[in-house]
Amino acid sequence: MLFKDLALVFQALESTSSRIEMTEILAELFRKADKNEAGMIAYLLQGVVAPPFKGLDIGVGEKFVQQAISKATGYPVKKIEKMYLETGDLGLVAEKLVAEKKQRSLFSRSLSVSDVFTAFKKIAEASGEKSQALKIRHLTELLNNSSPVEARYVVRIPLGKLRLGVGDPTILDALAAVFAGHRRNREILERAYNLTSDIGFVTSVLYEKGLDALKQVRITPGTPLRPALCERLSSAEEIIEKLGECAAEAKYDGVRIQCHMKDGKVWLFSRRQENMTHMFPDIVEAVKKIPAESIVFDSEALSYNEETGEFYPFQKTVQRKRKYGVTEYAEEFPLRLFAFDIMHYNGKDLIDEPYKKRRKILEKAVDSYSEKIKVSEMKVVKTPEELQQVFDDYVSRGLEGVVAKDLDAPYTVGARKFAWVKLKRSYKGELSDTIDVVVLGYFKGKGHRARFKFGTILAGVYDPSTDSFKTIAKVGSGFTEDQMKEFGELLESIRVDRKPARVDSLLEPDAWVEPKYVVTLVADEITESPLHTCGWDPKKKRGYALRFPRIISGIRDKKPEDATTVDEIKQLFKMQKRVKGD
Repeated sequence: MLFKDLALVFQALESTSSRIEMTEILAELFRKADKNEAGMIAYLLQGVVAPPFKGLDIGVGEKFVQQAISKATGYPVKKIEKMYLETGDLGLVAEKLVAEKKQRSLFSRSLSVSDVFTAFKKIAEASGEKSQALKIRHLTELLNNSSPVEARYVVRIPLGKLRLGVGDPTILDALAAVFAGHRRNREILERAYNLTSDIGFVTSVLYEKGLDALKQVRITPGTPLRPALCERLSSAEEIIEKLGECAAEAKYDGVRIQCHMKDGKVWLFSRRQENMTHMFPDIVEAVKKIPAESIVFDSEALSYNEETGEFYPFQKTVQRKRKYGVTEYAEEFPLRLFAFDIMHYNGKDLIDEPYKKRRKILEKAVDSYSEKIKVSEMKVVKTPEELQQVFDDYVSRGLEGVVAKDLDAPYTVGARKFAWVKLKRSYKGELSDTIDVVVLGYFKGKGHRARFKFGTILAGVYDPSTDSFKTIAKVGSGFTEDQMKEFGELLESIRVDRKPARVDSLLEPDAWVEPKYVVTLVADEITESPLHTCGWDPKKKRGYALRFPRIISGIRDKKPEDATTVDEIKQLFKMQKRVKGD
């Protein structure tokens, strides 16, 4: 397939605000795709050449991109800088200048998808003293052979500003429309994706070997799974009514780490499936001590004071996630790992086994081999009173609360189901639980905030049923001045020209952004509102909103799709009404 044809699809996706239309456009694209390029197309739709855990980042700085545009078109960098200030989009600058370029290459040729993908992969792999010059050269060669519309996306991809708004669930929907035929087969694609966290791999296998091959996908140590997620209920009574006898497991407020080991080699992954192995050398050494041929387990890491045994708050723990000064921080903030589930052990996948069996295997597999790794605290309870007692005990010791687990449930890879139910706090007339929201746009600052790029953010929650983000609040409280500056720069870097296709909003902010970053809020309560689309009731013409929301965290290590869901907001609203006696 010619890259120009793919660029025209990008253009069509960029111009639509309908997810249904977006899925249809992608389905038509995949019908035309060659089996050798289908996986590449899936990656390029996300602006990447590999899944996050491979660590292949195409990223090139704006200054270097400007140099490549200058070399390819013959226009001076100063003119390019001026046009960039006017448009805010180097992709559009490249498109215009390629159309009007002063010099024509004598040996220009049409680019294929494979040509562009290979060039970007070389850019991502370039390292060392001369890597920047090499990256500029590859980018210049692509621009020399690009039509104007191709140039737009050739520039946007390495800048991380593709602006298509296409999520992996939408790509899976499009592939299902072409290959799966009905819902059960769609679930085959989703399962393979959940076990590999790799949309390009799933697409390639589907094209080359078909659905039957995807059914055979298994856990591979070194390749992260998409983690299981929790639902929530308001009380011990509701949890026991829902689950019956269950495990009451301590809920820790740390950094979630998925640990993999095979033949002595260790990999550590974040909940976003990013490779964090180099950040935690102390954990790596501890995992190596586990006497297993292969193992994959889920855990939470907390920083603690070695002298007192006291655990530090999340803000201290998250400082351990860093590229530099790793050794120094490992000494200052040592970690303890609490393992709470196991998905693979000695060559056997365990995700389909019941929790009670997995727990026994976990305890046998990891406990007592290192002071750094402990199995999470857990008690089996039968009554609401027993569950409440365990919950109160955990909270009194500074833990977040309880995760109640269905003793007979499998490990629900990549899903939020009632196999796990969290109970974080008592609800005493106000919304005391936290809510993870996705930043969807921002409004400019006024008064003393006029000097910052933004004053308030437009926040939303995730609706899995439509793979979209619904607005729930405008948030301006809780930011420090340093955070205002940091957020302003981050939001400017993901600004888009129009409302993203996956965003459902009645409000129009001063600027839309790509739904990428997740932050945590607290609020006084959830109210009904005619301004927000979360839980929208077409008869009442109302959704849900947060009253007096305040930011309490920086950017969280979560994908947008891992934010609080619309159903969770509905559940929290019901809890709140029951507490108030409404």
